[in-house]
Amino acid sequence: MTKAYEPHRRVGNTARIFRDYDKQQHVLYSQWAFLHDVWDVPHNLGKPLFAFMGFKNARSGNWTERWIDLNNEPSTRIDDLLERYSRWDYDQYFCPNFFSEPRRKKELALPTRYAWCDMDESDPSAYRPRASLVWETSPGRFQGLWLWDQAQSPDEAEAFSKALAYRHGGDRNGWSHTKMLRLIGSVNHKPQYDKPFVRLVSCDWREVEARPKPLLSRRKASRLPPTDIEVDPTVHARADVIARYRKKLHLKARYLMDNRKVFEPNRSACVYFMISALHEAGASTNEIASVIWGSPYFFEKHGQHIGKLNEEITRVVGKIGSGK
Repeated sequence: MTKAYEPHRRVGNTARIFRDYDKQQHVLYSQWAFLHDVWDVPHNLGKPLFAFMGFKNARSGNWTERWIDLNNEPSTRIDDLLERYSRWDYDQYFCPNFFSEPRRKKELALPTRYAWCDMDESDPSAYRPRASLVWETSPGRFQGLWLWDQAQSPDEAEAFSKALAYRHGGDRNGWSHTKMLRLIGSVNHKPQYDKPFVRLVSCDWREVEARPKPLLSRRKASRLPPTDIEVDPTVHARADVIARYRKKLHLKARYLMDNRKVFEPNRSACVYFMISALHEAGASTNEIASVIWGSPYFFEKHGQHIGKLNEEITRVVGKIGSGK
């Protein structure tokens, strides 16, 4: 089914190969090409190098994990796994990162050129920098991958992935170096869905030079004064604050702040995103409070609860830190 593996050449056509998700042979080749794009390793040949795929049985829920030795016939191994654990019977996953032994353990993690994020229901276009690849795992839910211009240590890679998730409303538990992501072209067998395909949304393999601002470290956070914030949402006029920072805000943030009723399903993610965006733009906590207090996304979730307003702003600002 496949051609010989060429580890020195990125296939680079992921954006074109996933065209017909119903055709099994087409999808098998597309998945093979995609995984070779992800696991392109021209500088690591000759060293122990292992990648991982995971499969969840759609009926029993049993989890199976398999490793691929990227120095020894990875093409045959990937072909075999994709066919043995068919997408019609299994949820299919992959880990974008490498390990020095056939065990997916943090202590065995190798440097990587990736960041990754379970975006959930957050807006993929709002992430900065933009993701290299985005795919839809179920209706309205996404995952993303960033290809950096140079390798990062496992700790650095996790820090960037964590910052992306925390700043933009992604899954805050999905930044580990061992993270498994859904494989494009696979089928999502969760019972609440009607077996949707995992579909590619966007793809650009050009290397990304920019990095997300790091979150405040625990060490720095421990040196700060108590993080409890007492805000007064009446100090500033909401419209004045939005106008003051509008040019510094991402289009998605401006859209949410302009909404007079709830249009997005995940209210918590919207509140988080607005607070983060205003904080990044330089707004004070009272300015942020005035905007969030008047937002339908906050009101429909918490009502006029000043304690919840304090909690939300404290939590978000505390998580993302100064960002400077």
